[in-house]
Amino acid sequence: MKLTKQNTRIILGSVLLTLLIVLISQNSKEVTLSFIALHIQLPLFLIIAISAVAGFGIGRLLRMRR
Repeated sequence: MKLTKQNTRIILGSVLLTLLIVLISQNSKEVTLSFIALHIQLPLFLIIAISAVAGFGIGRLLRMRR
């Protein structure tokens, strides 16, 4: 397999996704999320997953601007 820019992105993305899945699966403790005046109790893995999806979405939006 020739190592191209797209192959490098796929490999890097796969490694990061695997690490994210491991991180999420090891953090199931319930925590309190405080945002402005809102206080919600959620499992930590859900907060991590929401943050990851939001970060991915922001990255895609910023990349579309170029």
